[in-house]
Amino acid sequence: MLLLLIIGVGTYVRAYHLPKKAKAIDAEVKRIDEELSNTPSLIHEYNELSAVVADTKKRWESRSKEIPPEDITGKTYEYFSTLIEKSGGLKLNMVYQGPQAKGNYGYNVYSLRGEGKFSNLYKFLWHLENGRKLFKVNTLTMKGLEVAANEKTAGDLLVTFEMTLHAFYATIPELAHPNTDQLTTPNYLSQDPFEPVITANLPPNKDNLVEIERSDLKAVIPGKAFVIDQSNNFRTLEPGDEVYLGYVTKLSPDEGKIECTLNKGGIIEKVELKIRYAAGQQPAAFGQQQTALQK
Repeated sequence: MLLLLIIGVGTYVRAYHLPKKAKAIDAEVKRIDEELSNTPSLIHEYNELSAVVADTKKRWESRSKEIPPEDITGKTYEYFSTLIEKSGGLKLNMVYQGPQAKGNYGYNVYSLRGEGKFSNLYKFLWHLENGRKLFKVNTLTMKGLEVAANEKTAGDLLVTFEMTLHAFYATIPELAHPNTDQLTTPNYLSQDPFEPVITANLPPNKDNLVEIERSDLKAVIPGKAFVIDQSNNFRTLEPGDEVYLGYVTKLSPDEGKIECTLNKGGIIEKVELKIRYAAGQQPAAFGQQQTALQK
């Protein structure tokens, strides 16, 4: 009887238990072999991640930007004013166009429009990029402009500009305290790329007409447009009205823009001026308000 029991146990162990255990051991050996064969790729991946971590740490420790927990429009305009003083003077008009939240950070969108000497505009942009606060210039258009002399001022070469700017903020307290100082001196600029080879010798604006390229469009209704002119005066324009060097050719209330045709020393140019909508203003809704104003 004992012999039969021993034979039965031995048969079970050899026929079922040992093969099952051997299969598990083979699977484990195969897994270890696969891990060993992947070691070079794992080492390469580790080295790449280590390089990324080292670069991120270096950037973090050398950060010079201040990202506040919130962006306050009044303080931002004050900051722009200090940059203008450092840059040598610019005419600047700012319109707040609303926030863009991105989780634990975000940015406010501003539309900046103005004019000035190219050297001053260059310094202003340099200070924006290299100053303490984090701003991003999203779009930028510039145009050289010859301003004729008048009774009060001599002629000049200016650059008109319009840009969309993002002012960043973040809820991460450490980002409000930079580790290093920022650059303070702009790089030397030897030439104005907007200076014309031959000046147009434009006639003076004796009648104080609206200089459309230096103006800011505020509203358009059927038959009338309202602008802030080059001297910051509120002016009304209608189709066919004379402006400096040309006349008003088209009003587009639905699109929030006007079109003028200018004659610059024999060169005919069409110039469009568009409304810059502030936060909460949609073009369609704003057009309805303008129509109500007309009534």
